[in-house]
Amino acid sequence: MKIQNNNNSSTTFTQIYIKSNEAQKLLKKADRAVKAIDAKFINTNIPSGHRKPLWSVLSTEIEKRQANNPNNIIIDLSNKAKQLLAIMTTDNKGFLVSKTEVCPLPIIGNKNDMFPTNDLYRRYCYSLDQTVYGRSDFFDAIDNAEYEVDLLKMKQQAEAPEVQTSIRAHEKHPTPPKNPKIIKNPRRHEKARLKFKEHIQRPFEKLRTLIDFSQLDQTQKLQPKNKEKLPRKLKKSNTNEAKSQ
Repeated sequence: MKIQNNNNSSTTFTQIYIKSNEAQKLLKKADRAVKAIDAKFINTNIPSGHRKPLWSVLSTEIEKRQANNPNNIIIDLSNKAKQLLAIMTTDNKGFLVSKTEVCPLPIIGNKNDMFPTNDLYRRYCYSLDQTVYGRSDFFDAIDNAEYEVDLLKMKQQAEAPEVQTSIRAHEKHPTPPKNPKIIKNPRRHEKARLKFKEHIQRPFEKLRTLIDFSQLDQTQKLQPKNKEKLPRKLKKSNTNEAKSQ
């Protein structure tokens, strides 16, 4: 086995993944060809409730069935000239398990083309049937790929170690709400308080060095000013004299 190099932006697939836009266009072309013909499809894994093998219908059915499968089905363009698609299956680690090349376009013909036989009588009876029959090898290849990824899933589950669960029931105690009044670690709280105090006083450290507190006389106190106040009449007369002059 070899590791399949998946050149895509995502690291995981969705159980079935179309790798290139050219493969997507070829699948849409096959759907248009199936819709355009009125044939009776035989030996084809058509989803229940439908008459024709349409990829748009089958892809949604596979995604539902393989939703819990860790393995993947990858579809990529193999040969553009021959209109061939490569259907690859990979395990959950990305290792390539199988690869099949098939044309998604339907095969149309009479009953002799669908069921070739060496019996002359049966061949003659088939030639009398004017019904147009169809077959899709692409749907058969997808069916085989889905069967392989299912087998891989069963094998992985069988090889997986058993998960031992404890039967003891642990009681869950709710976490009590925090109370700001309760200090669980006083030393840590005091250390944070002193650090905060230093942070607040840091802008005034430079100012403390500029001021010389030794030159200040701590004993001298400021005295109130003794300002002589003139009576109101005398003050008014002085102002009038100044105006007259």
